[in-house]
Amino acid sequence: MKERKPFDAAVCRLLDEQAATAGAPPAVANNEERVHMARGFMMRALESRVSIAGLPNRVETRDVEMAAGLSARLYLPPVEAAPRPVMVYLHGGGWVVGAVATVDPFCRLLSEAAGVIIVSVEYRLAPEHPYPAALEDTLAAVEWAAEHAHEFGGDVSRLALGGDSAGANLAAVAANRICGEAQPHANVLRALLLLYPVTDHPSAGHPSYAENAVGYGLEANLMRWFWEQYAPGISPDDPNVAPLRLREVPALPPTLVTTAEYDVLRDEGLAYVEKLKAAGVALTHLHAPDMGHNFPVTPAQVARFAQGVETLGEIAGWLKARLVAG
Repeated sequence: MKERKPFDAAVCRLLDEQAATAGAPPAVANNEERVHMARGFMMRALESRVSIAGLPNRVETRDVEMAAGLSARLYLPPVEAAPRPVMVYLHGGGWVVGAVATVDPFCRLLSEAAGVIIVSVEYRLAPEHPYPAALEDTLAAVEWAAEHAHEFGGDVSRLALGGDSAGANLAAVAANRICGEAQPHANVLRALLLLYPVTDHPSAGHPSYAENAVGYGLEANLMRWFWEQYAPGISPDDPNVAPLRLREVPALPPTLVTTAEYDVLRDEGLAYVEKLKAAGVALTHLHAPDMGHNFPVTPAQVARFAQGVETLGEIAGWLKARLVAG
């Protein structure tokens, strides 16, 4: 592997530790087997995320069934003022891997820090369920949260939508649909949280795909493979899979976007920031100059690295300002 650029040394050590623990997935010709291997590899690599000592234990969790085949985990922070705002959250993983469990520590940390109920969605994964299954689940989850928020102490008038990576893609597209089509809950969507979002197709040729192709967590070839599983036969120009291609941005709520310098998705995230700004969206942008993909969602980074603690605090503060105090 080529020498890494001036990348956070602690993150380098973490990536090396995870690679040594998980082992490299073997090369396989069968795509079904490759999917199985990728999911197993990710879960082994992420074991450190789901066993972080000192996670908030005051956050109550509750698993719920939203509809047939669609479930979620609720994160209920300690009651200080009820009802509390609600955020529907979509995990990352290239639409192929990942689960509620892989973002569990992050959701616990953020729920308590921001004082926000989080509805973390177990949406359907590709390739068994390609586009538009995950998007349909996202829209259904927002509808469910709006209809059922009162049952778990939530305030439907203070609703947010968020996600990381492929989950941020789903959140961005869903927000565009909800607000652009003036769907019933568009007027209560108060915040949009997009953490290192997928906003464009690899065929766009953004420079960060070449600059950060290997060695920084998410590799370019893996991201291309994720796209092949999620949206086979779908045009790269379709804004329902590539929100950067949307011609006219609707009236979105205040939005926070995070990007990282050493991330394959850096440039499309930066381009989306500029697109939203040009459309007049109230935009907050947090850029990590020496971090890579999965920052700051990886709780191991939050716990071990000062930059992770700082960014988590900024995200929580932003949510509070939009949802709790606002």
